[in-house]
Amino acid sequence: MTDELVPRAERAPDGTAIAKAHAIYTPFMLAVYDVLVHGLSNRVAWRCPTRAMLDLYRAHLSVNHLEAGVGTGFFLDRAGAARFDRLALIDINRHCLERAGRTLARFDPVLHQADLFEPIKLDAKPFASVGLTYVLHCLPGRMSEKLIAVDHLRPLMAHGAVLFGATILGRGIAPNRAARALLDLYNAKGVFNNREDDLESLSDGLRQRFATVEIDRQGCVALFRAA
Repeated sequence: MTDELVPRAERAPDGTAIAKAHAIYTPFMLAVYDVLVHGLSNRVAWRCPTRAMLDLYRAHLSVNHLEAGVGTGFFLDRAGAARFDRLALIDINRHCLERAGRTLARFDPVLHQADLFEPIKLDAKPFASVGLTYVLHCLPGRMSEKLIAVDHLRPLMAHGAVLFGATILGRGIAPNRAARALLDLYNAKGVFNNREDDLESLSDGLRQRFATVEIDRQGCVALFRAA
């Protein structure tokens, strides 16, 4: 991880756009989320098997982990970790935190409600790994604006820590009919904000912030690792 912080010439989106991006995650939606997304959409629309993301977690998950944007806790629940020395969960949506907290209760996670577009006030020692999966494509703005979230996570990372995750791209891909329909629907509702997200802008933004970046595209999804 490079020592210099990236100049923040971009400004964060307004609160309305941020609220629209996570308002869908109600208790009802979270009850069916894993089936709809990890069981169906990943395979049929995004053409990136859920096992590829699970492999990413198994390769880079540490016992001192921070998960930013927790969803239901699906990946941490299934990645096969026997224990964590520390596990912290950050999300702007309290329903996601509560659901993931219950799913991962055996690990005794610490829950923090926070907006990734704001500096994160977390009184804790740095973490060795940070997960950021299926978050960036939801965040409003251009990729340069979305990566403000990474700038706010970097101070929470120990020297040599790894940031890893996945995001659905909206440009430079060859979406099938199902993917096009979902991209149109989710962007229209403000749940996704990824029309201009491409592999190049993600790669460039991460390389400005980290010494080592690896990105693998599977279907519409970019799986990344940065340290």
